[in-house]
Amino acid sequence: MARIALPEGEGEEGQRMWSLRPTLGEAARAFGEALQDEARLPVRVREAARIRIAHINGCIPCSETRVEDGENLGLDEDFYAHVDDPARRGDYKPREALAIGFAERFAVGPSAFDDAFWADLNSHFSADELVELAAHCAKWLGLGRLNAVMDISVSCPIRIPAGQEN
Repeated sequence: MARIALPEGEGEEGQRMWSLRPTLGEAARAFGEALQDEARLPVRVREAARIRIAHINGCIPCSETRVEDGENLGLDEDFYAHVDDPARRGDYKPREALAIGFAERFAVGPSAFDDAFWADLNSHFSADELVELAAHCAKWLGLGRLNAVMDISVSCPIRIPAGQEN
């Protein structure tokens, strides 16, 4: 049940919330769409960071959302089940584990990033990949937190753009 009064009518709570401020809703939608359409990071790297942010935010719909055809991309339930456990980071490929660590630090703030972690990031990701990862984390943390705080029921459509099944 939403924590704010939403307009009556058709559509999910998230749609009705954004109808209160349509320009902001359109900007949020366009930001998310641009990230999906321009994604270059591998799906598993993005999903590792996304699900960690979803858990940090306490966003149940986001935590339960899975990539369409994810099983064929190696995104089984074990992948999702252990993302919060630092002792299991060795179960992930290096870039996936770093993406999880990036998401955690991003949620805490700039002081959580030290020089050693940046050196590790820069040895595994290009600068443009790090910009993309940070932009994804900004969207997931900010808009996911907005939904969680407002207790807005949403469906989180995860769409893998053509050619991004890497």
